[in-house]
Amino acid sequence: MYGEGVNHFWLDLQWYLCQALGRLGIPHEAWADILKRDLGMFLERLPGLQELRWSDGTPFADETTLEWIAQQVTGNSTTPWLPAVTTAALVDDVLSLESEALAQADSDGVEAALAWLASRPDIRTGRQRWLLRLLMARVAEQYGKADLALHLLGELDAIAQQQGLGDWEPELSFEVKARLLKLLRQKAQRNDADKAALARRMDGLLASLVAVDPVRAAVLCG
Repeated sequence: MYGEGVNHFWLDLQWYLCQALGRLGIPHEAWADILKRDLGMFLERLPGLQELRWSDGTPFADETTLEWIAQQVTGNSTTPWLPAVTTAALVDDVLSLESEALAQADSDGVEAALAWLASRPDIRTGRQRWLLRLLMARVAEQYGKADLALHLLGELDAIAQQQGLGDWEPELSFEVKARLLKLLRQKAQRNDADKAALARRMDGLLASLVAVDPVRAAVLCG
């Protein structure tokens, strides 16, 4: 499919292909690196290609693919194809809402604060929605909504694994897993808890944390 000339412009297909190769192990991981380098050089020859759309309005690259290009695709240049500062600014913009949300929770209750966050009109991209859910999980955890925080963090962790967040945003990936581990340990203390299932889940999280940052994970090891 990729060999057909027109599909070189189907950037989402290249993202899917790279993800598949990366999960197949050696030697396919090396092929994924080659694909990224080739795509980087291709975009260097055709700058701005990733922002174009097909005749029916479908973008050449969706939000996930654009973020992948910005973070992981490199050609002959060491400069990212989309400015890295954009990602940092995006994180800061969304997570900077935390102080207002906490003030809202203090004055009107945690439910009102979560509703206020959910109604933010400037949250448009998938990445922004992911960050907003992380912020909601922080607020929920701080104000005693442990079960809600667990569900939010579980969803965030699943999306992070699917999108390979740990590869290019290890700090956020570590935070989600660490918070999830902490809440699961608390839940395991309940008399009605399925301790065996929770133990398996916690072991998996701890292994993932060690893979992301073994030094910081050492603090969480029992």
